[in-house]
Amino acid sequence: MQYFLRTLALVLIPTFALAQAVPTQPIEVGAPRADLATLQLGKGNLAIDGWDPVAYFPEGGAKPSKGRAEWSLTYRGVVYRFASEANRKTFLAAPDRYEPAYGGWCAYAMADGKRVEIDPESFLIQDGELLLFYNGIFSNTRKSWGKEGPAKLRAKADAQWRKQHPGSERDLSGWHLTDGLALGGFDPVELVSDHPKAVPGQSELAWRYKGVTYRFANVANQTAFRLAPWSFEPALGGGDAVELAQGKSTAGVAQHALVHDKQLYVFANQANRDRFAADPATTLKAIAKAEPVSPESPSPTPPK
Repeated sequence: MQYFLRTLALVLIPTFALAQAVPTQPIEVGAPRADLATLQLGKGNLAIDGWDPVAYFPEGGAKPSKGRAEWSLTYRGVVYRFASEANRKTFLAAPDRYEPAYGGWCAYAMADGKRVEIDPESFLIQDGELLLFYNGIFSNTRKSWGKEGPAKLRAKADAQWRKQHPGSERDLSGWHLTDGLALGGFDPVELVSDHPKAVPGQSELAWRYKGVTYRFANVANQTAFRLAPWSFEPALGGGDAVELAQGKSTAGVAQHALVHDKQLYVFANQANRDRFAADPATTLKAIAKAEPVSPESPSPTPPK
């Protein structure tokens, strides 16, 4: 009997030691969100039923993967699990990029203002953001999303989510956007480079920031924007500063852009650009005194 117990111990001890070697240190970042009760969360505030949020993206493998409890992270009161320590570190570096849209509810149902649970394996990465969908016996909402038009449904879902979560995204009423797209689809990073030029972004290299979608000409520019989006976003919501100073809200275009005081400005034409460049202070003071106005001119059609 003693021999048997000693043998059993020799088998179990290495196994126990191996289990103990797995990282189990809890990580908590940020104070809990005020809207936790409205998010799609499981027991213990677990997000996406324990699936790894980074795994959906190219840098995480682009394939849904179950996370493991030993590689977990609590971010603003929400618990995320990861398939690897590398993915946990990736999330920790930029949490807002990997959190699912609409609190983790079905994106298609959110377009109608409904909160519907999701299938973690039914997803899309759209505009650099994770969208999750319901997939049941009688309905595959990811397919419906594609058939009915992602641009139209995305705008509706955004509006419904803002309605349910006032203040969750900035007010975009003064922005010049086309289906949520800024700068007519031109790359904002190219416009503030040492040799600025209007370069069309690629639809597959889009990234969404605070309700506004940007497109980029290459991965390097997309990465630069993700690290410091405030350095590249257009001032005045992409409106022409000179027009706004005169009480009109007109969209600027990437072809007439300049950087003033580390801020990107775009103008409707070269004349307005030159006028602003000659005396920015006067124009900006006039804007500060002017009454708010709504956009009058449609934004430029995005480049194909």
